[in-house]
Amino acid sequence: MALVGGPRDHRGHPPDEVEGAVLADPSWIGAPAMAARRWRVPPGAVGPEIARGADEERFLFVVEGSGTAVVGAERFPLSPESVLWLEPGDRCRLEGPAAGSEPLEVLEAWAPGGDG
Repeated sequence: MALVGGPRDHRGHPPDEVEGAVLADPSWIGAPAMAARRWRVPPGAVGPEIARGADEERFLFVVEGSGTAVVGAERFPLSPESVLWLEPGDRCRLEGPAAGSEPLEVLEAWAPGGDG
């Protein structure tokens, strides 16, 4: 079965605030296999800590912009089309680019899915 959907919780966010929009949720498709969220981090902003369940593997894919992912004490530079794989239990925080740059836009996908 194929399913096409779009973000459901992105409306009304000012352009200078961090935005997270759910793109896929197991409850929408009746399967607990995967979930996805789009993060938009404006220049100079720091996003919330992103944590998933201890058994959930996930990755971040940079759609556009640049910034930094902070995982524990490590900092990973992010640029368009880069991928960051996060192991179960990893906590991550996204930092937006320098002022005057385009926002960082990241797709986060995780399995087996769960709370977004």
